[in-house]
Amino acid sequence: MSAQEDITIGTYVYCIGDARCLMAGDLPFATPGVGAGNHTVELVQYEDLAAVVSQCSEQDIDPTRGNLATHQRVIEEAMERTDVLPFAFGTVAISDDEVLEKLLAYEYDEIQEQLEYIAGCVELTLRVRWNEERLFAEIVAENDDIRALRDMLVDQPTDQMYYERIQLGELTDAAISDKRDQEGQSILDELEPLAVEIQLDEYPGEGDILNAAFLVEKGQLSAFDDRVRALSEAEQERLSYRYIGPLPPYSFIDMRVDEL
Repeated sequence: MSAQEDITIGTYVYCIGDARCLMAGDLPFATPGVGAGNHTVELVQYEDLAAVVSQCSEQDIDPTRGNLATHQRVIEEAMERTDVLPFAFGTVAISDDEVLEKLLAYEYDEIQEQLEYIAGCVELTLRVRWNEERLFAEIVAENDDIRALRDMLVDQPTDQMYYERIQLGELTDAAISDKRDQEGQSILDELEPLAVEIQLDEYPGEGDILNAAFLVEKGQLSAFDDRVRALSEAEQERLSYRYIGPLPPYSFIDMRVDEL
């Protein structure tokens, strides 16, 4: 490792929260900062706000699994003390002074509004996918035209009935899209009453019924967990549920902070 690689390049920013609450626990944080240098995690304070930061060098902001995990652990430690606005991995300011002046002071009102909005809430993510074999069996069973075309083509050579095969593909794609919309909305109808806000993935992956983030009040976490568990158990032969949280509310803040 060269000496150049060890040179501090700035102040790494993890999140922002209420200064008094963040200072209520042990300082510096128990979790070391990103990178191999065991950088101390400290606070930069402006009035009643504080940013959770550490010093960093060039190699510390490589998106390695270890650095990404450390970034998350620091934010989670801050979340044990107060609500926080999390920053994406790799957010670096020139110095502590820039964090104070360009972020905390300059964006003070915006930060307070965002903290007020997410107060007492966490993010939960849910991804629901089909069992593909069951999906296609259901599509065929539910659609007379698809079933008839499928039966017509079943014993035909693959280079025969070209246009019929195109038609079958188009009908199947349309049926899957309709089924995705219906089943995804059915899941949302069950969970929406327990959430403050929902952010849907605009480009779900192939096989996804739903990929969404939910902003949920901490007092509703148990009820939300129970509802997801009941939905998952009811459809365990057809659908797979990937449920993660509580997480920092990444999907529900819009800092619009000038580039640090």
